[in-house]
Amino acid sequence: YLQLGAFSSVDNAESFRARILRQLDWLSETIHVHSRDGMYRLHLGPYRDVQEAGRVAERIREALAFKPFVIQR
Repeated sequence: YLQLGAFSSVDNAESFRARILRQLDWLSETIHVHSRDGMYRLHLGPYRDVQEAGRVAERIREALAFKPFVIQR
């Protein structure tokens, strides 16, 4: 998975997810809001391997000027 952000408010996480979906209309994966320890994390994926996740992270970095990081869950 890629983690796109972490928020203390579910509303902020949902708002950021909507913004990402508008700006990255080429995304085919679902952005999930994963709740744990009082935080709401946006996870994109899953991916077959770290290399595939890295390629998508690079495309996101080029489009939005921030780089998500690869996580395993």
